Amino acid sequence: MVNVFIIDDHPAVIEGVAFMLSEPEDRARLVGSSLNMAGALIKLPCLDVHVILLDLFIGIDNPASNLKLLRNNYPHIPVVIFSAEDSTWYKHNMFALGASAYLVKCTDNEDIVTTILQVSKGAILLPPDVKDMLDPNFRPGETASLSCKELEMGKDLAFGMTIKEMAEKTHKSSSSVEKTLRTIRKKIRARTNIDLIRILFQRKLIPFSKE
Repeated sequence: MVNVFIIDDHPAVIEGVAFMLSEPEDRARLVGSSLNMAGALIKLPCLDVHVILLDLFIGIDNPASNLKLLRNNYPHIPVVIFSAEDSTWYKHNMFALGASAYLVKCTDNEDIVTTILQVSKGAILLPPDVKDMLDPNFRPGETASLSCKELEMGKDLAFGMTIKEMAEKTHKSSSSVEKTLRTIRKKIRARTNIDLIRILFQRKLIPFSKE
C-alpha cells in the first residue's frame, strides 16, 4: 500500500483526495495532510510516507521554495505537484527543482492514482508539453538545460525589462546579465534576444502574461 501525504490549503481538496483513495483496490491511501508547509514539516517525520502531493500555491508561499524545502528534507520521498495551474512555465520549473510528476486538479481520479503508484516506484512522469516543447526542431536537453534563474531572466526580457533593470533586480552587473543572456541564447540556439523571446514563447516556457 502506497502511503500519501497531501499539502493543500483547501480542506475540500484534501477531503476529496481522502475519499478518492479510500477504495481498497486503489493500492494507495491518505495517511496525513496539512494546510501549510509548517504543519507538514511537523507531521512528516512522524509518518511513513511514500508520496507527497503538493499544491503549487499554498497561501503566499513561494512554489519553488516549498518544493526545495521538501526535496532538501525528504529527498527519498517523491513529490507530485497537484495544482489547478496548467502553465508549462510552472511545470518546467517544478521538474527542474525535482518534482516527480505534475497533476492538474481536473485530472481523472484513475490517472491520479496511477501517477501516485508510478512515482512511488521511482518514475518521473514528464507531461507532453514539457517533454516535447511543442517545437518540431526541439532536441532533448536544449531548453531542459535552462535553469530556473535563466528562465526567469528570459521572462523578464520578454516583458520589457532592460539590461539595467534586470541587473538591479538580480543584484548583478549589466555585463553579468548580458553574459547570462548569451549563455541562454547559446543553449537554445537563438541568434538574438528577439529570437530568444520568440523561442521561449513558442515552446511555452514562459507565460503569455506577467501573472
